[in-house]
Amino acid sequence: MWLELHDNNGPVFVNMNAVTHFQRVEGQRRTTLVTFAPKNADCVTLQVKESPDEIMEMLWDED
Repeated sequence: MWLELHDNNGPVFVNMNAVTHFQRVEGQRRTTLVTFAPKNADCVTLQVKESPDEIMEMLWDED
C-alpha cells in the first residue's frame, strides 16, 4: 500500500508494505520511517511531517 506523505521538499510516496517500523521524532510532530528491501538488503530511513497517529489513520482509511 502506497501513502502520500510529506517531507521538507514536498510529497513523498512511501510503500508502507516495505516499512519495518516507524516512530515519532522525540519532541516533534514528525515521524521517522525505516524501509527494508530484502532483495538487496538496502535500508532507507525517511523523516516525514505526519505524526504516527496520522499515518495510522491513513492506513486504516485505506482498508
